[in-house]
Amino acid sequence: MAYDTFLINNGVGTDADGVDRINQVGRITRFNHSTSLSIWFDPYANMVNGTDSTLWHPNARKDERIYAFIRDICRSVYLTFNETRRNFVGVDVYHYTLPQTIFSNSTENRGFCMNSTTANKSHELNCLPSGLFTQTPCQHCEPIVLFSIKKQLISITAHLVTGLAADIPLPFIASNPHFLDADPTVLYAVEGMHPDDAIHRSFGDLEPMTG
Repeated sequence: MAYDTFLINNGVGTDADGVDRINQVGRITRFNHSTSLSIWFDPYANMVNGTDSTLWHPNARKDERIYAFIRDICRSVYLTFNETRRNFVGVDVYHYTLPQTIFSNSTENRGFCMNSTTANKSHELNCLPSGLFTQTPCQHCEPIVLFSIKKQLISITAHLVTGLAADIPLPFIASNPHFLDADPTVLYAVEGMHPDDAIHRSFGDLEPMTG
């Protein structure tokens, strides 16, 4: 079994310019020995930004984005300040939430679109409707072997769903719960979806002084 490795900034001391490193505490400086990913389709999408979401620097601000690299979806996301609230133990915290546009079909997210080959062998990006994002490049590839009708052996590489009776190549598509923030064509295509911002939006609470 392969394990992911993280190199985390400890926030101690100063950098080469003499600036206090405490504001960098917890930030991922390398993931699997690299400063970026190589699975998406532009440098922006492949950036490894922020922490692993378990901590943040002290003296958090309301006007900053809270970046986190989420290994399960192979990408960085960010939260923005929503409100100050009191948590269940009576501590005032900054409440940050995932923006409505984080998985939108937009220029900013072009690098997360799926790469495909057209009939004339040129490559183009096929973008999903807003609210959906592909996970196919995020899954590890393994070789599988297929036989053609003529019994000729063909070896291909595909993304696999394991743990089933057979390994089946399938696309992996994800969304927020109940298609929250998804395009109406997606939301109304499935019965029983009832997106509720109060319970389906991802969030993070920070005690502003300690982070």
